[in-house]
Amino acid sequence: MAHNPESVFTYGAPRLKFGSGAADEIGYDLSLTGAKRVLIVTDAGVAASGSPQRVAERMKEFGIEAVIYHQVHIEPTDASLEEAVAYGRDLGPWDAFVAVGGGSSIDTAKAINLLTTNPGTLLDYVNVPVGQGKAPTQPLMPLVAVPTTTTGTGSESTTVCVLDVLDLKVKAGISHALLRPTLAVVDPSLMVSQPAGVTACAGMDILCHALESYTARPYTTYERKAADQRVPYCGSNPIADMWAEKALSLMATSFRRAVRDGGDVQARESMALAATFAGMGFGNAGVHIPHANAYPIAGRVKDFRPKDYPNDEPMNPARHVRGFDRAGSLSLHVRCGP
Repeated sequence: MAHNPESVFTYGAPRLKFGSGAADEIGYDLSLTGAKRVLIVTDAGVAASGSPQRVAERMKEFGIEAVIYHQVHIEPTDASLEEAVAYGRDLGPWDAFVAVGGGSSIDTAKAINLLTTNPGTLLDYVNVPVGQGKAPTQPLMPLVAVPTTTTGTGSESTTVCVLDVLDLKVKAGISHALLRPTLAVVDPSLMVSQPAGVTACAGMDILCHALESYTARPYTTYERKAADQRVPYCGSNPIADMWAEKALSLMATSFRRAVRDGGDVQARESMALAATFAGMGFGNAGVHIPHANAYPIAGRVKDFRPKDYPNDEPMNPARHVRGFDRAGSLSLHVRCGP
């Protein structure tokens, strides 16, 4: 029990544009910022779908030059982010950034935005104890996040950039309010081609984010913080709970349908909305035991190559499922009772 219980919670979220065709309006949205030169960040697979090029074409109508960086590493590492940052620094300056893809593309764009506007190295900003946990000292450029993979990460709503630190074989992150995208553009029409395996893994990600947010330690159980000590993840609270509950209800009616039939537009829309809502929940409440379990596990994956994912390197998209198997039922019992 907290000696001096917290009585204040905070909430933050990006501006949101949702619906089929929303991605076609990004050029107009960026024109309002005065942007003239933009870096689009994506991976090779998404680039092959033509979605980033479609976004770039719409920008031309508003006199905006778009350069596409399509070397994003699926499950970013410190090495891949350093390579992306070097590209951004060498070819900059940029007036804005647009991430088109899943959480890997969005997190990579966050890192490029941070380190093309602020001095230092990646590890300067990675959370302690892995990095130094420094805060940015300069404002970041506008970042538009365009999820195309039924993005289970919710990265379009959050203040976090997640990466594998290769030498330490551990997953870590950078967390600061300035990393949150300026605008999230969620266009379900970009997601219909995703394979069933990707949809299933993204859906488990959404479920775990919503459940962990909903069962997180309540903000009132922490010691009261001073104004300069507040962080984006403040514990479960009434607003985060509302988004988590809605995400779970949407998934209950859409998850199986979207995996079974990727062309089910209504199911895709509901899953995309659930991902965004879950991000708005855990992006403020935080997550807990399953993600804590996942970080050391994910950093040591050597040979897991799931169906429907690129075979270039091992991945661990099922890590949330394993972590939840171990701890999720306990957390639900604590929050909801027997």
